[in-house]
Amino acid sequence: MPIQLFEGNTDPLAALWQNRVQDRAQMAQYSILRAADFLKANRKEDAIREFKHALAMDPNNTTATTYIGNINLSLGKTEEAIAAFKDLVRQQPNSSDGHIKLGNAYISNKQYDLSEVEFRTAARLDPSNPLPDYTLGQQYLFTGRLKDAENQFLKVQRMAPGDANVYYGLGATYNALGRHDEAVRTLNTALSLKPNNPPVNYELGIAYDKLGDREAAQNQLKALSAAGSSLAQDLAFVVNKPQMLWINGSTSSFNTTLRAGSPVWYQDISLLAADTSKSLTVDIQFATAMDVGSVMNPLNWSITKAHSTEGGYYNNSAPVNISQEAAILPTPTSVTYNKITGVAKVTFTVNQNSTANATIDPSHLVFKFSGKDAFGRSMDPSADEIDGYAGTGF
Repeated sequence: MPIQLFEGNTDPLAALWQNRVQDRAQMAQYSILRAADFLKANRKEDAIREFKHALAMDPNNTTATTYIGNINLSLGKTEEAIAAFKDLVRQQPNSSDGHIKLGNAYISNKQYDLSEVEFRTAARLDPSNPLPDYTLGQQYLFTGRLKDAENQFLKVQRMAPGDANVYYGLGATYNALGRHDEAVRTLNTALSLKPNNPPVNYELGIAYDKLGDREAAQNQLKALSAAGSSLAQDLAFVVNKPQMLWINGSTSSFNTTLRAGSPVWYQDISLLAADTSKSLTVDIQFATAMDVGSVMNPLNWSITKAHSTEGGYYNNSAPVNISQEAAILPTPTSVTYNKITGVAKVTFTVNQNSTANATIDPSHLVFKFSGKDAFGRSMDPSADEIDGYAGTGF
């Protein structure tokens, strides 16, 4: 009679293998717990080492694979992250989550063709999940495929009509397309769905600025500042364009306070003589640092007679005696700029007539600048002109 080593029908090799699998799974779990402790201590490289050890024990452990991909992505190691997420897709081929993560890694690596494939695959695997389509819309927006972005966001809007993020993406796309009226309507919808939303406030500020609604743009800037958002600085750079602040009368040789019909020689006694001319200056204070070359280019300046509510009306709208009017060229002879004080000194020539009785209206002589500031920004159209009557830019 043979000796019976095991009772019942237990296969000793299967039992041994089962025990070994369980031991390896336990070791993998232990490594994951150690990795979690390293993550709490912000020791990411040590965490990756433990997660890799877990995978050595349990090659199909999706938790370890996911964390390896996420940590590498946070460290900027996109190639390693891509490799990990490829393994995740292999482990879960029918899960949209792995494809989304792989798509995001491809975006970080600027492999947009490959990321598009992953997001479209994720959308096919989980048609009710708006995230893959939304992320693809953001990719199209970022890469300048604006019509594709619009179509993508409109698709997501039908899937999730109550999601503020969809309206934000669509509004940002409309801004990029130059359709700022549509951007305002769409972004306001986003704010109604999620009132505290700094990225939406920023895009709204951009849209209002493009539409010339300075007050509305400033309101969005105030909202960002109140929220303590870093986007406040970005929007301020856009909406707070360079302005003319005032004329420094104490350093200007041209007196901008004299009334209409003033004899031109009041500006300088040398102009008492007929057919004389004199170079005079107006010192204009700018609100921001200006581009030196742009300010010093006389062709970016003009000198005209005021004809507006803000700047007043030359000669108080009374008829001007052309033969008696002092001649002033519409372009300065030269301009200098002090980078330290932000003051432009505009030099121009004033001419006496042949009968030595020329008159001028100094307070209604308008100086306009059409150049750029040090950051390449155009002038604020509400403060790119100045005269003595207004006292400040208009």
